[in-house]
Amino acid sequence: MREKIITFIKLFFACCVLHWVILFFGGCATGRGTGAVVSDLGNGTAEYRAIQGEIRSGETELAITGTKIEAGLGELERSISGSQGAEQEIRDIIQQVRARPVDPDLIEEWKNRQTEGRSGNGETEDNKS
Repeated sequence: MREKIITFIKLFFACCVLHWVILFFGGCATGRGTGAVVSDLGNGTAEYRAIQGEIRSGETELAITGTKIEAGLGELERSISGSQGAEQEIRDIIQQVRARPVDPDLIEEWKNRQTEGRSGNGETEDNKS
């Protein structure tokens, strides 16, 4: 009885191993049997390569665009720095103009023109209709 059980276990183990071997080699994707999933004509490979080429070209364009943006940002920063210097220069000129002495007669004349040219409703004498 013990020999029958050992023979049965050996036969069962051999069947399992044979089953796994058939599944492993029979289901191979490049095989020519009914288990073949991918054709051996290479159509999928050509499509894959074309897509990879497009991706690489897009990556190259992105890298170039990124470099251009970085250069543009550098120029913008330099221009902002330059304009801040120009603003300070303009402020200095305005302060110099304001600091210059003005003839009091000119100030009085300017005030008179302002009061003579306006009526009570804010219109100048020339614009009344």
